Amino acid sequence: MPKQVTKAADNVYCQARLRAAQFNDDFATRKGAINHLPGVTEDSLKKYELDITRPPNDVIALMADAYNAPELRTWYCGNECPLGKHLQGISAQGSQYAFVRLITALNEADKLLISLASIMDDGKISNDAERKQVDEIEKRLMTIYLRTNENLAMIEKAKKSGQF
Repeated sequence: MPKQVTKAADNVYCQARLRAAQFNDDFATRKGAINHLPGVTEDSLKKYELDITRPPNDVIALMADAYNAPELRTWYCGNECPLGKHLQGISAQGSQYAFVRLITALNEADKLLISLASIMDDGKISNDAERKQVDEIEKRLMTIYLRTNENLAMIEKAKKSGQF
């Protein structure tokens, strides 16, 4: 029987591995998990889970696939990747919640696009009011982007597990 996780309990990679252990006992321990992570040693996995070192992006991809946790990719890109830190992460909440959030975000898409088209009509951002409006449109489009990615991750996960 594996020991209870203590120091690594709050680590996103450890949490994903332990969630995967609910469906595959190999993931209950780091030793078992490395059998599904080619090129990753038990020591390196321990360092990732204890926040001693950051895993490279290819290892993130391996973990996301092995643990059936596509949200790890987005979490990494939004929290650890220097290029993607400005993006928000994907919610770990259920698929129905993610779907409702996408529908809510998409409901305002037509209005946003009409506003953007109106500003773009003359080919420039004419004044401070338009600049503020463009900033708000950008923020809302990023929300739609995030909600879309959230649902794509949900679909990827469902395809592998067979359930939403």
